Amino acid sequence: MGKIKPTLSLTANASGASSEPGPLSIALTLSATDILDVTDVQSKIVTFASDTDHKVIYDGSGLSGTDTATETLAFGGFIYFKNTSSAANVYIGLDHDGGSASDLGVADQAEDGTATAAFRLFTLKPDEFAWMPFDGTCDIIGDATTAGTLECWYFDRT
Repeated sequence: MGKIKPTLSLTANASGASSEPGPLSIALTLSATDILDVTDVQSKIVTFASDTDHKVIYDGSGLSGTDTATETLAFGGFIYFKNTSSAANVYIGLDHDGGSASDLGVADQAEDGTATAAFRLFTLKPDEFAWMPFDGTCDIIGDATTAGTLECWYFDRT
């Protein structure tokens, strides 16, 4: 068992600042830190060859600690994503466990909340990153607007 210490820090100047004005009328400083126990770390680089190259990034039932009968992780985990592409936007989405990678384009998104297929969670523009908890009850899938790469780290929580 090991420990990781994720830290999120957001800062911004007030909107009236002469250098790098922020989005608010006041300056913003927000910080959150935690110490997490983890047992397993997996990293990978996912390469998208084109805008039609859809990938299963993490198979929920294939992660360590997964109970395939109930499709749950005993403790869950955390995923870090970073779009290392210079031009591609990378889409991150969810599909049912055992699903196949599918197109995460705008036209495929259900507007009424009744999606029965894959759906997009978020978009990472070049050099953007995300950190999220993940319980392994579904598959994490990816898509990109053009050829690009995505760096991924999965930390198994204890």
